[in-house]
Amino acid sequence: MKNVLLSTALFSAFTAMASAQSAVTLYGVLDGGLRYQDWRVSAGPLAKSDVDTSSIAVVSGTQSTSRFGVKGIEDLGSGNQAVWVLEGQVNVQDGSSGSYSTWQRQSTIGLRNSAWGQFDLGRQQNLAFKFAGAQIDGAFGVNVPIINISGVMGVTAVRQSNMLMYQSPSISGLKLGAQYSFNTGLTSHRQLETGGVASDSASGSAFETGNNLRNYSAALSYTNSGLYVTFVYDKFIPADNTLAGNSGLDVNSWIAGAAYDAKIIKVGVAYNQVRGGLINGASMSSVSSDITNTMANGGVVFASGAGTNAWNINVTAPVGANGTVMAGYQGMSILGTVDDVGGATQSTFGLGYSYKFSARTNVYAFYSYVNNYQNNPGLSGNTVSVGLRHVF
Repeated sequence: MKNVLLSTALFSAFTAMASAQSAVTLYGVLDGGLRYQDWRVSAGPLAKSDVDTSSIAVVSGTQSTSRFGVKGIEDLGSGNQAVWVLEGQVNVQDGSSGSYSTWQRQSTIGLRNSAWGQFDLGRQQNLAFKFAGAQIDGAFGVNVPIINISGVMGVTAVRQSNMLMYQSPSISGLKLGAQYSFNTGLTSHRQLETGGVASDSASGSAFETGNNLRNYSAALSYTNSGLYVTFVYDKFIPADNTLAGNSGLDVNSWIAGAAYDAKIIKVGVAYNQVRGGLINGASMSSVSSDITNTMANGGVVFASGAGTNAWNINVTAPVGANGTVMAGYQGMSILGTVDDVGGATQSTFGLGYSYKFSARTNVYAFYSYVNNYQNNPGLSGNTVSVGLRHVF
């Protein structure tokens, strides 16, 4: 009897120790609502005919992408921890998952230590997202349609596969990051400098490392008493077996941003330059087949002499105990000539309101107006969204 009691006690103790040293967490966000949009453009170089179209629909993920994930952590001793995350997209309107893969949002495994930082490998958001996304745009983050920091700084919304990433701990407010992707998983195009059709494109994965679209990036941030400052640099290298690779083209991007939280109001500003091509253009084919824009969301276009300048300013302020109002302005100008992309400066204005019922559940309403969307001359649109979000 004593042996049984001793065995039971030891088993309970080991179970408690294992539970204390490791944990698995299920988490997610469900965000659903209604969205109204209208788009207008006159016939011209980028529109086959006059376009005047609108829609109202049930949508998913307006404020935050609806998602489901599972993450784990295990204590390895000496301050070391094994960490992993699997996260996929959920489309509330029809229950479907993301089109890329089951765990398209994140699939990583890594090691972490509070003294030296964290290493991860797999698919996840890049450093520009982590250092200059929601950190800077407290108003609309990187998700609200049209009026978000990704709307003009596409690099902040890019997820990459086959990535190695390092993030340092915060040392007196200073934090560093570095990443390298052996094959980003993004689609790439090489287009003629003076118009015409795309010269070639590349996607998928090749055996030879050099025949894949690669990326490396470095980031720096500083935090102190409500002030946040960051700088991020990215370089995209085309596959060697493409015209872009043979021509020695690459795309370079840098983002500088700052945010200050004065409690009664938070202000964020950011500026971005892309040179040697374009990053993450949004296709308009879902709006109307009469609008010509072949750029695919998440793609990289290599074009010598082409580039973008983009800027964003946003503010948020609490209203009462549970409300928040937000406003933002952003713009993007384009350099050089790239087929199927206009040369007009995009300007976007947005307003929003969010009300928290609890720490996990809120309702929201957003409005945005954009002119010369994706630099297409005269292409303007209005977006109105209302919805409910729950975090678990």
